[in-house]
Amino acid sequence: MEGERYIERLPPELPPEDRWWASPWAAILAAILGVVAGVLVGFAVGNKTKTVTETPRAAQTAPARTVTLKQPTVEVRTHTVTATRSVPSPVSAESETRRREAEQGLRTAEKENRELRRQLEEPEAP
Repeated sequence: MEGERYIERLPPELPPEDRWWASPWAAILAAILGVVAGVLVGFAVGNKTKTVTETPRAAQTAPARTVTLKQPTVEVRTHTVTATRSVPSPVSAESETRRREAEQGLRTAEKENRELRRQLEEPEAP
């Protein structure tokens, strides 16, 4: 153990107890100062115009004016064609033939299954 050194590690220091940001009063004071500054800037910038209001005299009335505009209309025409007969393509004719053959095979297999079940359920004759 002569070559090994012992290093003592100390825990880190705790932060000071009285932190300035722990109190909400600093944020409240900053908000109030921001509002006051905003009001002062708004008053300084916004109060530079002069408003003049004119009221019409009783003898002078504004003439009534009506403007009518004709809007263009859009006419939509559709033409639907329904085919009463369709000529199947050779590929679809082949797939139709295969579908019919598969259905026929399915019906045959179902009939065979029914016959086999019937034979199993019948009591065997001695």
